[in-house]
Amino acid sequence: MIPFLTYPLALMALAAVPALTAIYLLRNRFRRRQVSSLVLWQFQVQSKAGGAKINRLQLPLLFFLELAALILLVVAATGPQWKLPQSARPLIVVLDDSFSMRAVQDQVSAQTRARDFLENLFHHQPPPATRLILAGREPRSLGVTAKSWREVDELLRQWQCRAPSAAIDAAMTLASEVGKQQANLLVLTDHPPADGKITSQRLEWHAFGRPLDNFAIVNASRTAFGEQDRCLLEVANFSSGARATRLAVQTGSNAAQSQAILLGAHESQRLVFNLPAAAPALRATLDADALTEDNGIELLPPIRKRVRVLVAVANENASALANRALDATGLRATISENPELIVHETDSAAGSNAWSLAWSTIAATNAYTGPFIMDTSHPLAAGMALEGVVWAAAAATNPPGAVPVIFAGNTPLLSAREDAMGRRHLTLNLNPEISTLQNTPDWPILFWNILSWRISEMPGLKESNARLGAEVVLKTTGEAVTVMQPNGEKRFFPKTGGELALETPQPGIYSVVAGATTNQFSVNVLAADKSDLSACATGQWGKWSEDTEHRLVEASVGWIFGLLALALLTAHLYLVATAKGGS
Repeated sequence: MIPFLTYPLALMALAAVPALTAIYLLRNRFRRRQVSSLVLWQFQVQSKAGGAKINRLQLPLLFFLELAALILLVVAATGPQWKLPQSARPLIVVLDDSFSMRAVQDQVSAQTRARDFLENLFHHQPPPATRLILAGREPRSLGVTAKSWREVDELLRQWQCRAPSAAIDAAMTLASEVGKQQANLLVLTDHPPADGKITSQRLEWHAFGRPLDNFAIVNASRTAFGEQDRCLLEVANFSSGARATRLAVQTGSNAAQSQAILLGAHESQRLVFNLPAAAPALRATLDADALTEDNGIELLPPIRKRVRVLVAVANENASALANRALDATGLRATISENPELIVHETDSAAGSNAWSLAWSTIAATNAYTGPFIMDTSHPLAAGMALEGVVWAAAAATNPPGAVPVIFAGNTPLLSAREDAMGRRHLTLNLNPEISTLQNTPDWPILFWNILSWRISEMPGLKESNARLGAEVVLKTTGEAVTVMQPNGEKRFFPKTGGELALETPQPGIYSVVAGATTNQFSVNVLAADKSDLSACATGQWGKWSEDTEHRLVEASVGWIFGLLALALLTAHLYLVATAKGGS
């Protein structure tokens, strides 16, 4: 049976065979002559070993050794795989990595029961070659193939069961690709398969869950609400009947305030309350039950970024309109020194870090009533409708490099461009004297969008509270970033671009050090699907077929050709050293 070559391009190296043959064929041969003296031949220091004349074929043994070794090395480089008989099928284990596997009954979790089952499987039969795949939000293969329980147990230390979901279907697809449809597949989870049956003869599905009653905090948020923080907590009862629990809420070192919550089966309740903006981290906990991971949350104060704005518009009416709209957004800082946004009448850079809004009312005498064309995907156009608006503007063309956001016909009304330093320059073509835009909700919305866009480009975190598994975006200026995870593990990013998406593999408080600035954000377990344990079960679905047919499995045999080439080269070296291989 012809072996399968995994890298056939290596056969191109056979081009060296004609070159080796030419070296031995295109060479001069000299007769031995006895002379009385070499004085007359002192100028001939060294005879030429090559030539262009083909002589009678007289190939030494060394040539055949070199030719055979060369061919063997080329074959080894192609990665040949031979179908060899094998009695034990390899095993691929898919492990449910979601946090519902940590639910306990009688102080034993589904994760522990699954691990004990796997250990018992290894101790009662010859251990097969085993691969482990974690089924979290995305499937992930653990290490290399393990051939003993000790090696498997070492890999199981990475099985933490903290993911907010389990992509078992994607993990099974990955397992099929890795096993090449020849390996036995074992799924260890806490719930039955979706269709309730298994048709594959290479798949066993084992569930170790229990349909337990459970209370959980399924939603939590803390957002800026004027001078206060608006907090929302949602508690759900994933039980077969009505049950009660106690919710305790604490901020900082203050005494915890608790209240009893009575909910019916699969019922939820939302609690909304305000906190002072200066209040420290908020902690909320429920009474202990089968699953502790979803019984507590911690919410840090929301990030309140403000923009320092300087309004330098000579027109008093326009200046007053801009100041009122900016103050109404709640995103304007109380100081204007070292401004981050300048509203003026010219499109020119003003300050090394400042954006500009060029607002000129000169020659803006053409009144447009629509239809207005907006780029709704642009940050400046979010939430704007422009229904029934009269917009007076000057007939102009778009500035070079500017991107129109709102325009009427071919007249740009609002456009934006970016300079070489990354600053944004906005152009507002509007005459408020004969317009109605400033009298509609679109006017404060426009300035809200401008300040929100400016805030989104400021360095630092964009949010202080996130769900488990979500990515937290960090705006950087290129400096190194160090992230301290809740378990004390550090991750270092020596080079960063404009934005860095931080992974959140575990709940708790994360610390982010970027340059001289340190920020924190909280990650909470908020996944109602995994907090609902009512669908968990224990059982087995599917069974591996106990076929005894002669099975052929592809195995690499490149090492055989490599050893043969090494043996030939050793013999070649010996013949050269003893001068027995021919001239």
